[in-house]
Amino acid sequence: MPAELDRQRLLEHIELEAAQLQRELHACARCTLLAVGHNLGLADDACLEVALKAAIPLSGGIAGTRNECGALIGGIMAIGLGMVKYDARTANPEARKPVMAAAKRFYRWFEKEAGHADCYDIRDIHLGRFFDMADPEEAKKFEAAGGVDLCAGLVGKASRMAAEIILDAQQS
Repeated sequence: MPAELDRQRLLEHIELEAAQLQRELHACARCTLLAVGHNLGLADDACLEVALKAAIPLSGGIAGTRNECGALIGGIMAIGLGMVKYDARTANPEARKPVMAAAKRFYRWFEKEAGHADCYDIRDIHLGRFFDMADPEEAKKFEAAGGVDLCAGLVGKASRMAAEIILDAQQS
């Protein structure tokens, strides 16, 4: 089987797994990071667990504040895990440049794909309004409006794109 076909199958698997994780766990940053991190082997299980714990409150637009989408944040976290190959406790500005460029490319792609970077605006654009997920009645309305599918789709696509960026960086 050609390497490109293997790569495409891996990317499809990551996208589908991420979307399914989002449907089950409802934590977009964590689900994005988990699908990419696990499938690309970006860290051992203990390190990935620590990163996933850090990602949990980044969902819902950063701690439910409706700011940057968790799928965007989780993807950027995965890019960092996949591309930073130096001691992260050091400045290392030269080694940081390609990571920052990749993260910026991902951010711009995400804005175009989702219509915005902020959770509030993404939901407003695609669902007609934002839903307060802390309110059980609002959560039911969100689900009825297709919000679960919207978020799962974005998590899947973001996971796939972050994985593509990481794989491209590993090949160069």
